[in-house]
Amino acid sequence: MKKIIIRIVGVIALLFVIIWFGGRILLSTSTADYSGEIKIAGLSNPVEITFDSKAIPQVWAKTNSDMYFSLGWLHASERLFQMELVRRLVEGRLSEVFGNMAFDMDKYQRIIGFYVKANNDIKDLSPSDLKILQDYCNGINRWIEYKSILPPEFILLGLTPEKWKPEDCLAIFLYQTWFAHSLVDHDVAYNKLFNKLGKRLGPLFSEYLKWSPPTVHDSFIKKIFGENSPQFQMSLASNSWVVSGAKSKNGKPMHASDPHLAINSFPGFWYIAGLHSEEGINILGITTPGIPIVVMGHNQTSAFAFTVASLDLVDYYIEKKNPEDSLQVLSPDGYKELKITKDSIFVKDQDIPKYVNLIKGINGPVVETDSAFYVTLKWAGFDFNVSKIFESSVRLQTVNNFSDFRQIVTGFGALDVNWTYSDKNGNIGYQLGAPIPLRNYSNSFIRLPAENKDYQWLGYRKLNETPYMRNPQNGWLATCNNQIVSDNWKYDIPGYYDPYRIIRINELLKSKKKFSVSDFQKYQMDRISGKAIQWKELMLSGAKALNDASLVRRIKSWNGSVKAGSKTGGLFELWIQFLTEEIFEDNLGNNWQTANLIMDKFLTNPIHEIVDNNKTIGKVETLIDNSAAALEKAKMILKNRTYGDICSLTIVHPLAQVKILNYWLNLNRGPFINGGDAGSLNSNFIHFNKRDNTFNSVVGPSMRFVLDWSDVDAFTINTNTGQSGNPLNAHYDDFIQMMRKGQRWNVPFSKGKVYAVKSSLLKLLPEK
Repeated sequence: MKKIIIRIVGVIALLFVIIWFGGRILLSTSTADYSGEIKIAGLSNPVEITFDSKAIPQVWAKTNSDMYFSLGWLHASERLFQMELVRRLVEGRLSEVFGNMAFDMDKYQRIIGFYVKANNDIKDLSPSDLKILQDYCNGINRWIEYKSILPPEFILLGLTPEKWKPEDCLAIFLYQTWFAHSLVDHDVAYNKLFNKLGKRLGPLFSEYLKWSPPTVHDSFIKKIFGENSPQFQMSLASNSWVVSGAKSKNGKPMHASDPHLAINSFPGFWYIAGLHSEEGINILGITTPGIPIVVMGHNQTSAFAFTVASLDLVDYYIEKKNPEDSLQVLSPDGYKELKITKDSIFVKDQDIPKYVNLIKGINGPVVETDSAFYVTLKWAGFDFNVSKIFESSVRLQTVNNFSDFRQIVTGFGALDVNWTYSDKNGNIGYQLGAPIPLRNYSNSFIRLPAENKDYQWLGYRKLNETPYMRNPQNGWLATCNNQIVSDNWKYDIPGYYDPYRIIRINELLKSKKKFSVSDFQKYQMDRISGKAIQWKELMLSGAKALNDASLVRRIKSWNGSVKAGSKTGGLFELWIQFLTEEIFEDNLGNNWQTANLIMDKFLTNPIHEIVDNNKTIGKVETLIDNSAAALEKAKMILKNRTYGDICSLTIVHPLAQVKILNYWLNLNRGPFINGGDAGSLNSNFIHFNKRDNTFNSVVGPSMRFVLDWSDVDAFTINTNTGQSGNPLNAHYDDFIQMMRKGQRWNVPFSKGKVYAVKSSLLKLLPEK
């Protein structure tokens, strides 16, 4: 009997080993091909794809059609599950895979209606643009057909991807314009703070911060608005990650970019690729899987990049119900009928779909309702045709001058971004890409009365009224999600601007007469916090109030560094969190962290009734009292530890929630100690865990590039994880340590240089 049991256990163990290792081997066949020859239906001519040792491809095709087909093939081979999730997210179909837990998200996506709008607008695509999307989708679909084993996520979820269609790509494109704004949209949070803390807080939301420099000089007011504009002295605080040839050691413009997105999940957002067609397209940079264009990078003449502009492109309206007919709402012209569409959402493991009513009011879709009114969402993106947005993106691939660039990037609908520009002829420039709504009111985060015509949008500013700069006199410009113009500008541009990183880059770009590539690379890794520099004196006042001479000396000598190894940096990060708690907890309770959104403006113009703790009797607290209390608490928690001891980055895969899958497929990476904050150029947007007083890194640099036009082939670019989203691929994570250490990856542009450094060559051949 004992021998039988031993044999059974042995067989089970053997089966487990076979499944564990055999399953991995089988699933590993789902990874991308980097070499050899593959015959494919749908190509007109042979295509060569070179890969470097980080799996960065460059496509060499005779026609644009074959080039876009090949990009679809590449995106599918490396990011198919990411693309599937995004497509389902945009269409509101995640519930089909993840069940009821995704229902509310699906319902919201249906309410916004990205996919419906894309389907309505696709009729306006030109035949040539429609062909680009179809060629790209053909490439995706051919790879799915070619692979007998799809990536692990599809096998484990029992998921078979549907064929890709141009409508899918357009819907994702529209969603990306929403996504850029949603990263910084604080309308809902501001409204809650306003309602909780009262109208006394209102002015804080619309003020410009005098100590934070804008991107566009006041000197450009006259240039944009004409001779009758007010005259202002030129500001010395200029703006850019771009310098002209006069400021470059090599005599040509230099261009730097590092967009900030979520860095705590696999795969990374961007996919690096070079696209080369004998029909005239030559471009290298980052792409978004699901969309067939390079969104940041350079072609043979021009380079471009963007940061989130943070404009307020959303308003919420109160639309009052007719007491006698709840399907009518009050407009400036009397009661009007609502538009109601019945939709169905299929949920995994449920036999029948869930039905939802999608209601459209006067100003947009209904996102909330009660017995007396509807709340509707007005978003600028509803006013722009997605087909025209895609047309602009196609034109961007071959842009070769700043004048055309301005027209192209302001054609991206409601994409809420600032664009920077440089070219080989020595020009540099900036253009606000986001549309600027014409409003006759301020404080637009407040829910507005839909029946009042004074609160209706009046269109958008024309191109000749939008902020831009071309070849500024000082030779450089910068944009870091900061305010775009000063309060001297002719009209208000409300938004949710970050005031800190622009301070540091302005300081650095004024520090030298000429700059090198290594200077730019060093600046991208800089951990001096503009936030720390701005509020260091307030922290110091707290130390003095505590009569802690040692701490006073330590803070005085501190340069504002929030590196992982900094003890004072760690103390600052805890202090600024607890300062928010000290000021707002008595009014907001456990939701005090919401006030972090307004701390920069509040500390600039503190409201003493809020500074005073209404829970204490017979004592009136000052900001210095709050600073001291927060500092005392921070000292007790940090003790002798560094910032890196309490701040970490863990990168997780969606399937890692099932722990056995994480062990089997090795899905997650980290935790890694981390430094930086939202105010450092090497940024680290952190989530504070109140439970254990630690920080988790959430958002940071998702890509870095530096281009020197004196040598385009010396272009360097990295992403934050790896090229592949397949956890069994060696290129799943091979950029992580490079990004963390500031190491650079060179990706040349000219064909001879690319072939000289290639690691492998894949040939896609037409199937006869």
